[in-house]
Amino acid sequence: MNSQNIKLLKKMISGLILLIATTSLAAFADSHSAKDKELLIHVDPSTHCAIKVAPSDNESNCALLYSESKNPCKNDPECVCSKKEKYIAWQTTTGDAFDIRFTQGSPFKRCEYQAGADGEVRCKIKNSGDYYYEVNVKGCATNPYDPRIVVQ
Repeated sequence: MNSQNIKLLKKMISGLILLIATTSLAAFADSHSAKDKELLIHVDPSTHCAIKVAPSDNESNCALLYSESKNPCKNDPECVCSKKEKYIAWQTTTGDAFDIRFTQGSPFKRCEYQAGADGEVRCKIKNSGDYYYEVNVKGCATNPYDPRIVVQ
């Protein structure tokens, strides 16, 4: 092998390594940009009514996924952003029984919207869109609580 062939081979190997590294970083960033979300339904123990729905990690994933100008939830602290094929799970802070009701359409195809024995509703996202839903906590005498999910 002459020196020209060796230089060409080194350039090809360097290019291949760069391509693999770039592809790996892009795949890692995409898989972590929209994580499965655990949402806590904060319940007032005296009224048994939902007073807040927030991510368990207190992280605004909409701000991580979108620039400030394109954030669909920018002024809505109880809005959660996600992507198809990710899971969203809800659980109350008090262990009260609850169910979830979507008011117009749903991001899920098959989902048991009532908390099971583990006190959790967990569903896999199948549809994109902007969805408002109601949180109905057993024992609450007032109107249901209504946060939002944006799937893009």
